[in-house]
Amino acid sequence: MITDNTPENIKKLREKLGITQTECGKLFGVGLRTWQKKEEAKTHNRLSLSKGEFEYLLLMAGEHPDFVLEKRKKISYSLVDTSK
Repeated sequence: MITDNTPENIKKLREKLGITQTECGKLFGVGLRTWQKKEEAKTHNRLSLSKGEFEYLLLMAGEHPDFVLEKRKKISYSLVDTSK
């Protein structure tokens, strides 16, 4: 299980999701180059994911140590006319 917020792990999680850097950048509201800097290990311009961003990435990839995402069950309601 991935728990360290490192560029290598950020890349592994994104790849596990099967999305491109461009798609991940859009998901997090940043451009391609900004996302690339989050995955670069050995640059002076490296950017980190915040704790919340990293935990969100862990959740989406199914790697969070404490929580899992679960799709909501669709509940159907039948409307009954009670005015009669």
